[in-house]
Amino acid sequence: MDRTETSAALLPPATGCAPGARCLSVTSSGRPSATGNYVAQCRGKFADFIVPKDTIPSSYDGPWFQPPLLEQAATGVPSGSRPWQAFDPRKPEQKLKYALALRNYAFSSKIVKSLTPQLTADSNYRDPAGGSIAAAQRNQAWYPAPRMFYGPTNSPGTREAAYGMTLERTVRVGELGGNTAAFQNYAVAYYDARGGRVFQQLWKTGTPGVDEPKLSGMKFSEGSFVFKLLYSAAKPSDFPQDLLAGSLKLDVLPNPGGPKVSVRLMQIDIAVKDQRAGATGWYFATYAYDASASGGSPWRKMKPVGLMWGNDPNGLPIEQSWINTAAPAYALAHLGVDGRLNGPVDNPASACMSCHSTAQAPSVAPMLPTGACNQPPFREKWLRNLKGTVAFGRFQPSGQTCNTASPGVTLTAADYSLQLSATVARALPTATGGQTFNPCTWDENHPPPTALVAAARASELSVRDVKQFEVTRDPEQE
Repeated sequence: MDRTETSAALLPPATGCAPGARCLSVTSSGRPSATGNYVAQCRGKFADFIVPKDTIPSSYDGPWFQPPLLEQAATGVPSGSRPWQAFDPRKPEQKLKYALALRNYAFSSKIVKSLTPQLTADSNYRDPAGGSIAAAQRNQAWYPAPRMFYGPTNSPGTREAAYGMTLERTVRVGELGGNTAAFQNYAVAYYDARGGRVFQQLWKTGTPGVDEPKLSGMKFSEGSFVFKLLYSAAKPSDFPQDLLAGSLKLDVLPNPGGPKVSVRLMQIDIAVKDQRAGATGWYFATYAYDASASGGSPWRKMKPVGLMWGNDPNGLPIEQSWINTAAPAYALAHLGVDGRLNGPVDNPASACMSCHSTAQAPSVAPMLPTGACNQPPFREKWLRNLKGTVAFGRFQPSGQTCNTASPGVTLTAADYSLQLSATVARALPTATGGQTFNPCTWDENHPPPTALVAAARASELSVRDVKQFEVTRDPEQE
């Protein structure tokens, strides 16, 4: 037995993982501990999940979240043009076809097809108007963002063990189709091999048990693609007429000590790095479930709500969102600010790209402005068309004004990816991050120091005073 095997044998084992996976007892920060109240499932360099032990019933036998191993992403990028490149989203008559091509690409994945194995025909997943998918692209691996697992699973941004879903925004009473009760929503996102490679190359492990991000790697290459499946815990009785009748249904494990939660597919979000988008470099697309659509496949009932490629910083008329008038009525009634693209689960006080423009590390900017920052002309700070390499910055309401505040750290843009910024922020020892460890690379014979990174680096990243207002240059002027 070599040193690595000896070290692995010393780590405290646990139950509550998939058969064949290494199951470790850890704390909420990922530190292996025999008295830890969390369980980590390790099959590769990163944990599949780290969840409170009591979220997994003693009799539970699956399904288990077991995505492709991220360390394999660097060698799995298929060549050839992508199907959406055959359509020009800048032309009005091709916008719907572009949206369908994006949907076809996501639905060709093994991830999607594994959720409905009884639907074997290609017509259950692909709309001919969106073109076809090459075999190599259908067979590629898809990867979730790593490190989305610190804290209780019933908090935003932490994965449960069955499908790797994270808690999303709660829909309030009356927001969707006259819903009579508020309900929670859950989601899981997958990057294609090109996008997964970005995450694979982002992380280095100089010290076993410690993940350090290479901040210069927080950008995606042209053609990177991510889709996000958003499920609602709404019950049929929560609507005057059930919006999700016939939708794909799954059971997830988000609550400590609680029963499984049944969720149904309501929304799909897609983002693709496409230089034709202009300044932002991205097209965002949103799809909503339409129970009235024909056919028996729940996937083909996911209607395009629209596309978005900019924040329309000049205001009305809105020209950088395209809305599909054939989308379900409940989705059309829930668009974003001034009619910008927004999904049914999302906050109508914002818009798709507005929220994602705040993606940076450390995460020191709220997705929604508050106080004076939510009033003209300051509100427009959240409606800029930033390049993916330009950090959003940090703005603080102060009386009747909204100041550009010094975050006390060096900010790095996360290229419109909130998952990228969240996973990196959790590796930085700041007020918005915190000390976290990787149990899957932990060496019990040589445990890492108490500090996550060297003192000099920690000093550079520390938040000196988050309440201090110090006017600095606007990020647009950098």
